[in-house]
Amino acid sequence: QAESLGSNIKNPVCLLTGKHKNIPRHINIMISPVAFREGEIQGFIEIVDNMEALYQSNSELERLNLEYESVIYALSHDLRAPLISIEGFLRKMKKALEPVEPVNTGMDREQIISHCMDRIHANAETMNNLVSVLLDTSHIITGALDRSEVDMGEIAQKTADQCQVQAAEQGARITVTGDFSVEECDRVRVMQVYSNLVGNALVHCRNTPDLVIELGAKDHVYWVKDNGPGIPPEFQEKIFDPFTQAGSARGFGANGTGVQGFGMGMNIVFRIIQKHSGEIWIDSHPGKGTAIFFTFKPEVG
Repeated sequence: QAESLGSNIKNPVCLLTGKHKNIPRHINIMISPVAFREGEIQGFIEIVDNMEALYQSNSELERLNLEYESVIYALSHDLRAPLISIEGFLRKMKKALEPVEPVNTGMDREQIISHCMDRIHANAETMNNLVSVLLDTSHIITGALDRSEVDMGEIAQKTADQCQVQAAEQGARITVTGDFSVEECDRVRVMQVYSNLVGNALVHCRNTPDLVIELGAKDHVYWVKDNGPGIPPEFQEKIFDPFTQAGSARGFGANGTGVQGFGMGMNIVFRIIQKHSGEIWIDSHPGKGTAIFFTFKPEVG
């Protein structure tokens, strides 16, 4: 084809490599004809460019955009509920302030207005928390990590100390044990990982008698374990998805703990570990507790 056209040919190619021919490698091949006498083509020059880094970067950008869009869409949808509620309470307040007697609700004007203001405040607080989650998630997705040498045992112990009061109120214990290492990671984000995991266990295992939460480590693998109700297999695949309520997965609902959240805690943990190029996985069996394991990949270069 190059000979017939007398010009360069440049084509992107995806090769399947590896032992089982299942690892894609993206390259760009350019073939240029070489002319010497009277324009006659004597041969060809083939130039191969490795496009894998560019392809991976583009794929990562596409993935980040999709994640960002899904989070924004879901949180924007959740923001509408408190806004509609606020609008309804404002209408109720306006009606209570009208000169005619309001509809009998068992409350006088002052009580109605006070009730509405309390609900408006609660909804405004919900909206503020949603925006905070959105901003935090956005920063995790798009922001850079502030890596430094972090003593993982120190972070684990600090988390345990901060959660001891809440644990004691529930009759629970938090232990720190194992062979903790020093990792090249973001100290603030790692603290967030531990806080979310321990807080999640305390909240959703609060009906567990003699609850024990263990923060452990061995060979650069870290975990947070509990002896709570465990998570059914059908929920385990979804536990790190955004807007997944861990309480529902652990068997709690309207008759359980009654705890309501946005379902972003475990997803934020997943994103932080993913940002570190690490791995995170779950080991849980109904009635036998839950363990969340995670690792970090050190920064190269």
